[in-house]
Order: sequence, then C-alpha cells, then structure tokens
Amino acid sequence: MKVFLITLCLAFAAMAEDKYESVNDDFDINEVLKNDRLLNSYIKCLLDKGPCTPEVKQVKDKLPEALATHCAKCTDKQKQMGKQLAQEVKNNRPELWQELVHKYDPNGQHQKAFKDFFES
Repeated sequence: MKVFLITLCLAFAAMAEDKYESVNDDFDINEVLKNDRLLNSYIKCLLDKGPCTPEVKQVKDKLPEALATHCAKCTDKQKQMGKQLAQEVKNNRPELWQELVHKYDPNGQHQKAFKDFFES
C-alpha cells in the first residue's frame, strides 16, 4: 500500500541529494483526483501496463528507496499529496489498490508503515 502512496508522493518531484526536489509541490492534486484518465494513466505506468510520463518514471525509479526509507527524502507537501492520492485509490478503487500492493509490497513488509502513514 505504501508503495502507491510513496509513488504518488514522488510523482511530481525530481530527486535531490537530501530531499526530493520540491519544484512541483504546487501541483494541484485535485486535478488528478478529478481526472479518471490521468489517474488511470499513472496507475497503469506504475503497474507496467502502460507508458510512463517522465514524472511518473522518476517515481518508479525512486520507489524502492522511498519504501526502504519510509519516504525520508519526501517533503511535507509530497507526503500530503501522496497520502491524499493513496487514500483516494484505496477507498474508491480498491481493485487497483490491491494490484499496486501486490506489485510493490508482495510480502506485506510495509503494512505497518502504511497504517502509520495513513493515521499521521
């Protein structure tokens, strides 16, 4: 679960040395949430079922690190955006959420971190 959260958290940021860059932190997350085509496109990229935009590709590339470090390099804004997007998918598209969990956390090793992140 956290994988998707982290992925979306990072979808609009490039990597910096200590923190992921915040150049796209002003991105309007509600635009993605209201646009099924855009949200589905991002999810397909993450599931290796469709092409990726450069931003989502960066997320996919940084995802293992973000999961391993519990998004230690994410800015507060990136964490907030990621949480909002992940909750939307988890609550309103549970089948896609399960696909993402299966792909990025097949052994369930991040389940406690997911729970803690959603409750924070």
